[in-house]
This record gives sequence, C-alpha cells and structure tokens, in this order.
Amino acid sequence: MPIISVALGEGQTSTKQREELIRRLTSVAIDITKLPAQAFTVLINELPNDNIGVAGKTLAELRGSGAL
Repeated sequence: MPIISVALGEGQTSTKQREELIRRLTSVAIDITKLPAQAFTVLINELPNDNIGVAGKTLAELRGSGAL
C-alpha cells in the first residue's frame, strides 16, 4: 500500500485545504501508477512551528519577524 506523507507547519492549512490535498494527491498518484484509490494512504503531519527550521531559524521566529 503506497503511503504519501506531507509535513506542514501548524496552522498553515484549513481542514478544507487538507481535504483537497488528500483528494488531489490521491488523484495524481492514481493517474501515474494506475493503482486504485483504495491502495493509497495520505498522511498529513502538522508540526509545531518551533520544530521546523529554515535558514537557521525556526518557522515560529520567521513568522514572528514577518519574514514569512
């Protein structure tokens, strides 16, 4: 069973956006592999913004400074 995993910073997406990600990622995977939808599992992991680092700073720091 193929697993598609996506990691996002907390608060980056709404429930509707995550649902759309699941639908579209599954659809693209079906188109490419020709496997049935039931074969795919999509995992969306929301990580705390202080557990993600970009350019030596946490995502929380970057958001707080207005850089993102």
